[in-house]
Amino acid sequence: MISMVVVLSWPLVVFWLFANRSPASAVVASILGAYLLLPRNYAIDLPAVPTFNKDSIPALAAVLAAAVMIKGPRLQTLAPAMVLPGLWPRGRMVRILSVMLLVGAVSTVLTNGDMLRYGPTTLPALRPYDAGSSLGFTLFGLLPFLLARKYLAHPDAQKTLLVGMVAAGLAYSIPALYEVRFSPQLSRMFYGYFPHDWLQHLRAGGFRPVVFLEHGLWLAIFFCSSFLAALALWRSRSDDFRMRWFAASAWLFMTLVLSKGVGALGIGLLLGAMILFLPVRLQVVGAAVLSGILLLYPMLRGADLVPTETALAWAERVDPARAASLRYRLDNEDILLAKANQRPAFGWGGWGRNRVYNAEGRDVSVTDGHWVIVIGTRGWIGYLAEFGLLLIPMIMLGLRWKTLAPTPVTAGLAMALTANMIDLIPNGTLTPVTWLLAGALAGRLELGRMGDMAAAPVSAGPLVRQNAYTRQIRPHPPRTSAAR
Repeated sequence: MISMVVVLSWPLVVFWLFANRSPASAVVASILGAYLLLPRNYAIDLPAVPTFNKDSIPALAAVLAAAVMIKGPRLQTLAPAMVLPGLWPRGRMVRILSVMLLVGAVSTVLTNGDMLRYGPTTLPALRPYDAGSSLGFTLFGLLPFLLARKYLAHPDAQKTLLVGMVAAGLAYSIPALYEVRFSPQLSRMFYGYFPHDWLQHLRAGGFRPVVFLEHGLWLAIFFCSSFLAALALWRSRSDDFRMRWFAASAWLFMTLVLSKGVGALGIGLLLGAMILFLPVRLQVVGAAVLSGILLLYPMLRGADLVPTETALAWAERVDPARAASLRYRLDNEDILLAKANQRPAFGWGGWGRNRVYNAEGRDVSVTDGHWVIVIGTRGWIGYLAEFGLLLIPMIMLGLRWKTLAPTPVTAGLAMALTANMIDLIPNGTLTPVTWLLAGALAGRLELGRMGDMAAAPVSAGPLVRQNAYTRQIRPHPPRTSAAR
């Protein structure tokens, strides 16, 4: 009952935020607050429509609240220079990938109309009836990206996102440290359930915190991103307030260590060093290079070009138990990738159809990495569309760093997103916050393109150009009859 009341009451919070805060602050608080505070044990599951839960309800409420509350004179008063037009992307590549993602969701259903039988195990066929649900689920997941692209494109709005992540990380560190000391009990205490397997949260003679997220790994990568955001804000300041951001980053790093997420800690150390020691342009270029590697990872993995044996040897020297766990993951990736390549275009769909079964009908696979789940369920089309939307904005930022002149804030967003994307190789930690970061960077690219158009010389004509940073209208003289 408590979970239902909290989830269904969140739209009221969203409308209040959009009525009383700037668009950027409202979007960040609506999506980030829901992700961190709402329970996952309540959802509205209706036939033929996607599930309404802690991810979809806040995003839908934010879209509706923005449409109702932010328009006309109020939009001009709040942020005339910081909001991109329309909710749908105008950049060609982002638009193509968005359409590909939505079309691929329907195509997956339409190409999996067969029932699968593995011994006594029978997996249902996907029906055209399911296409609406699949399309809606994909669109709901995309809404934070679209909201961030529109309202978090400007560097000032992106600073709001970074500050929000740091503030949320600092506030969330208190319950996290409580669970480190007393065990992960807050979900059970507040909402009456535990979100995952208890044994997976016993680590190093202590506890791995969860708070209200679905697993301790999700919490660790969030603290990693918050730590990187605090470092980026430290790099962006040159006044007395600068040391406060450094102190915040130190506190968040300590919390990350105590969260006992070894992968997230390693990612934080690598990317944190890049923020500390590299200039902004090299941070952006480095994020772009890592993004390109991550985008190509499944291809490299399938071609046996990833040095898995070297990684296993390193892990063996650190901890034989973790090396065995890594080998188990890699073996599962191999068999799942082989299964996915039997239907490479649009995948096998849901209901466990992407998993591997033996002759007795027993499931012999474990799906951990998000990339292999996407390829198995939605094929290479779905993978390229989803990971393209998440990674290509960072690649383009790296290619266009001279013209875009990214600030430390934009570089910090790229680093926070890169951390999450690296973690998607071994884990399934794709969240609305991931989409929020990617949408903000996609909007930055679009804003930069509009700025280039506004700055370019234009022949005389009735067209009205706008500068993407000032939104000041530049009138042009009317064309004469000869010009017509």
